[in-house]
Amino acid sequence: MKGDRKRKSSHFLPGYVKKVSEVTQTDYDYDLPSTSAVYEDQELSYVNIELDSPGSHRVLRPRPEKKESSFDQNEISGNRIINVEKMVEMWNIAIQTHADEEAEVCAVPQFKINTEEKWGIGWKYSLKCLNCGYISPVVKLYKEITTGKRGRKAAVVNINLQAGLLDMPLGNSRTRLLLADLDIPPPAESGMSKLSSYVSSKTTDLNNESMRTKVEEVKNVNRRRGASNPNVINGALDGRYNCLTIGHSKKPGQGASQSIGIACETNTDKKYIISAVLQNKLCWTGAWLRNTGITVNCPGHEGCTANLTRHAPLSEREMGRIIGEDLSIQGVLIKFATTDGDSTSATGIEEAMRTLHPMWKVERLADPAHLSSSQFRQCFKANFSDGMFSGKTKVEKTNQKKTLSQDIKSRCSLVIKEMYSTYCGDVDKLKKQLPKILQATVMCYDGDCSKCRSNSVVCSGGHSNNWWNRSMFLASNNLTSLEMNDNDKFLLNELLKTRLSEEAIDKTRYKTDTQKCESINRSINISLPKSVKYGRNAMGRLSSTFLRSNIGIKEATQTKAEFLGAKLSPKSLQALSSIQKKSVFLRDYETRPEVKRRKLLARGRNIHEFAKYKKFNSTDSGYRKGQLDKILPSASQQLDDDHSYSHSK
Repeated sequence: MKGDRKRKSSHFLPGYVKKVSEVTQTDYDYDLPSTSAVYEDQELSYVNIELDSPGSHRVLRPRPEKKESSFDQNEISGNRIINVEKMVEMWNIAIQTHADEEAEVCAVPQFKINTEEKWGIGWKYSLKCLNCGYISPVVKLYKEITTGKRGRKAAVVNINLQAGLLDMPLGNSRTRLLLADLDIPPPAESGMSKLSSYVSSKTTDLNNESMRTKVEEVKNVNRRRGASNPNVINGALDGRYNCLTIGHSKKPGQGASQSIGIACETNTDKKYIISAVLQNKLCWTGAWLRNTGITVNCPGHEGCTANLTRHAPLSEREMGRIIGEDLSIQGVLIKFATTDGDSTSATGIEEAMRTLHPMWKVERLADPAHLSSSQFRQCFKANFSDGMFSGKTKVEKTNQKKTLSQDIKSRCSLVIKEMYSTYCGDVDKLKKQLPKILQATVMCYDGDCSKCRSNSVVCSGGHSNNWWNRSMFLASNNLTSLEMNDNDKFLLNELLKTRLSEEAIDKTRYKTDTQKCESINRSINISLPKSVKYGRNAMGRLSSTFLRSNIGIKEATQTKAEFLGAKLSPKSLQALSSIQKKSVFLRDYETRPEVKRRKLLARGRNIHEFAKYKKFNSTDSGYRKGQLDKILPSASQQLDDDHSYSHSK
């Protein structure tokens, strides 16, 4: 070890100060700068550097001048985070040792803080008696845990801080600002960064183990239900990108640098997250090296946090393949995969499953909510005839077209709901009625309700209880009739088939959706905001979100702390129980039938009030995108100007 062997006589002795004038060429292997007079009478310190040649070289460098701080280092004020048990222990030690050593001199001590040392947001203190000058031993006012890393033991409060930040939109920089606002001296950002990487890695391991446990739990549910193959688990998949738009104005290719793939099971009501994948292009180390002129490739170099090259596209199909491989290792087979309309993750899962089971097929199911949104967009973009709507201006006709699109979306959803209730979920009976429903619905929008009472499902065909009066969209916006030609009727029939066709019914026959994945994406926005890029610890923040969704806020926080070696106090657990109870209540409250009905009535009332306001007031805000920008001339106008210019010459 260093210091065990005898020092050479040429080495500096402790406390020895050597001046430049005393340095000779034999003290080092290369020349010093010629400006030796600048360093005259300055203290020099030496450091070891490694060169290509074997051995170490001692290089003398001037010690930097100590800058005088404008703050009084002896002044101890503000707020601190301390452990109550350790604080009581410190006072007991100080009082006992003072009584043992200074009992005869000082009977009634008067203590003040003598020294203070920071360790993250933990603190160490020693006390001093103002009467006799006694100084107590230094006591740590925080608990410690062993992380297996070199150096000092980690403080529990620092571990808990990093574990809590995984569930927050704050990073280390903003956390230091928050602590400073609370008049708490913030820790060094470098130390926080190292500890956050450790906590992130441990949380990822914990979540992976938790997801494997949930997979086995779903298999046990399948066994209790008597499934022929309990390893078959149906899932819903969705992807999330860390940008608001697909393209970007400043960089080529996709605008996103990270994408997240989530797989939730649909066999149980819990809808556990059973697998997830992160595609990451961010690597701060690689970007810094490239900016300094060093050629490195990400991924590939040491310490790289990216798992995808910078210019490779983010693919939901590839994420589905990785998820399929992860589930295949656990013996899981996906039979039905529910996705939205812009995802090919089901194809990726099928490719992974066929590696072990060549004849296995994965059927892709559609999400009803995304299917309805697609129907609305297609209707709003449909090329209906100019005389179909009664509006006098283009703006009025556009508003009526939007009203019709909203009404078609709402009507199709209500028809499907009533049909499932009438036929008790019998899909075959429902399919037989679809042609009649389509015909009656098109005739109803054309003003003929003769077949509505028997086939329309939601329109009774009378003067007061027909769909035109029942709909919250048509009646509120004074849309009382449509003048449709044959082409308009054909387009309307095709739009209705988006939801009311045999293919659409087959794709939604199990009533599975991706709403759980969408709720997880909203939760991810808390820990991974799209406006902030977390390249190193993104997976840890995702894992903390998944853990919180799978087992609840209280159990996730408690389990995470115990896995990291910390332990929460009873009052903190009591507060977590209250938070968990409120979260469960709000989640269940939104699913109550009376709450849904009340929200639907409020929505209809809001539409009616807005239509009434619009009748007597202007709703134009005056905003037009780029209305003050310069308008470039069109090609035809440019040709006309050139032609007139040539004739004038």
